[in-house]
Amino acid sequence: MRYKSFRIENFKGIKDTTVNLESVAGASVFAFVGLNESGKTTVLEAIHSFSPDDATSELLGGEADLGVPFKDRVPRHAISDFSGDVSVTATVCVTQDDKQKIARRLASLKNLYLDIESFPDEIVFQRQQRFENGDFKNSFFTMRSKVKIKGPRQRTYREPSQEEKIFIRDCAYAFTPDIAYFPTFIFNFPETVFLTNRGSVVDNFYRRTFQDILDYDGRGHKIEKDIVRRLRAKPMVAPWTTFLSLWAAHDDKEKIQHVMDRASAAVTRLVFGRWNKIFREDSRGKEVIISFDTVEGETQDAHGTKSKTLEHDLLVRFQIRDGTRRFNVNDRSLGFRWFFSFMLFTQFRVARTGSEARPLLFLFDEPASNLHAAAQQKLIESFPEIAQGEHTLAYSTHSHYLIEPKWLEQTFIVTNRADAPVRSVLDDISLDDESLDVKVQRYRNFVNLHPGQTSYFQPILDRLEVVPSKFDAERASIVLEGKSDYYVIRYLARMLDVKDIPLLPGLGAGTFGALAALHVGWNLKFLFVLDGDATGKTERDRYAKDFGIPIERLATLDEIVSGVNVIEDLLDDPARAMIQSELALTKVPSKSQIQRFFQERLASENVASLSDEFARKGAELIAKLRGRLEAS
Repeated sequence: MRYKSFRIENFKGIKDTTVNLESVAGASVFAFVGLNESGKTTVLEAIHSFSPDDATSELLGGEADLGVPFKDRVPRHAISDFSGDVSVTATVCVTQDDKQKIARRLASLKNLYLDIESFPDEIVFQRQQRFENGDFKNSFFTMRSKVKIKGPRQRTYREPSQEEKIFIRDCAYAFTPDIAYFPTFIFNFPETVFLTNRGSVVDNFYRRTFQDILDYDGRGHKIEKDIVRRLRAKPMVAPWTTFLSLWAAHDDKEKIQHVMDRASAAVTRLVFGRWNKIFREDSRGKEVIISFDTVEGETQDAHGTKSKTLEHDLLVRFQIRDGTRRFNVNDRSLGFRWFFSFMLFTQFRVARTGSEARPLLFLFDEPASNLHAAAQQKLIESFPEIAQGEHTLAYSTHSHYLIEPKWLEQTFIVTNRADAPVRSVLDDISLDDESLDVKVQRYRNFVNLHPGQTSYFQPILDRLEVVPSKFDAERASIVLEGKSDYYVIRYLARMLDVKDIPLLPGLGAGTFGALAALHVGWNLKFLFVLDGDATGKTERDRYAKDFGIPIERLATLDEIVSGVNVIEDLLDDPARAMIQSELALTKVPSKSQIQRFFQERLASENVASLSDEFARKGAELIAKLRGRLEAS
């Protein structure tokens, strides 16, 4: 199963907005972009509240299966008198295999038989919390989709009873993806982690992560059975000094160390193996060492008063061994700690197998926001490694380094009333919580509301209030007419392993005015490339006349490659046939369909030559573009 969309109503500052997670670019990675305080975190929390996994639910202050506590979901301006429903409605895509699993579960547990033929391809679930005058009254969980069933002796399918509806709901929900939410603070890797029931919610989270590691090892080790049970066996329940002498002579500590060694090998194998693949770094000679210590038992009551106990505790410490040297993970650089935590959290969850292996929707709030730009760019390159199969990844950011152009069509702009432009300081003061209205828009829709923008990427840059630095300004640019040119040429560059071709897409031949003024005014190095049709040539001449752009900095496609007036002319019949086949079209692909093909191929890293002629013309185009840019 995979989540298609979430409709969120009355959740904190969200009055009513819908997040559509249908992938249009070939990768299940989605970005929520907005300024600080725009509501990005609220959107992630609302999505998480639909199906929070146990490991991350408590991080938000709620119980294991709730996420954000009910009382904290109410619109904050109406906390004392809100009457109505806070709701999150999820639409889930269901495959034929999913239907068969649900049917088998119903038959085995309740002796009910599902009518698979009439079972919908999308299931709608709704979670609601009802409030009256600010007081929580009840919580509801409903499957809105209709299904038909029959008993073992019934010949025809029928509507289920109310009790059967609840059971069917729970059977279907059991196969929906878990939602794991990772707030920024959880990446502050702790010096030690308690494996006994002691410590903070962070210890609880890392304790579950440690169990994931043991599960991945495949030996069936459990924290309680193979570690805590030995530490707290009846002979070991004793005063601390007595325990130490007993423990020193007992062989259980060797058995626990064996479990630690297995866990160390699992982390080394999986984390560093993925590290090598994603970051292309040689980690040979490095390994993760997980060691443990015992500490005197301690309990804490509801008032925070601590007292000693005869049941003692155990904590673990993660270290990196590099040759003969050992380093605590939490002593390493911020970037290393962040990436190590990220790999630890994600890789073992994705690697889960067995009955508990539900798909996952990963939610990351402002990932790596305090890291260097290069580290942020490496992070975004690793996202497709996580979002494979039925897994999905979504993240919030206000960093333009964490915006991947090839996923721009499934990027969301998050806005609210409070971060909208105001006309005066007094207007700004008068904005109150009631005016908050967090909205989520697909980037394409956002662009349509800003028709005056000259660059396809400019609305995001404006939204983030990014100001070009001196280093940005001094970079050369090849400015293209639009998205189709950008995706085809970027595809060719990837196919031909060309890494240094700077491309910037505009919104059409007649929209370069502001960009032209900017480049001329800053004396930047640039090349404007337009189509070789009549409109392109007319605009080329206008830019030369109106902005004084030297003719060598303006080009049309037909001047660069003979016979190529528009970017689609690079495609010969075999290349077009391949696109038609891959998109399952009944006729020759249109311009928008060709753009979609290249966009999806880039997003899925599926880059290969479409035909010899396409490769030849593409190589000629890129070589001449680079030559013209250098000469301009």
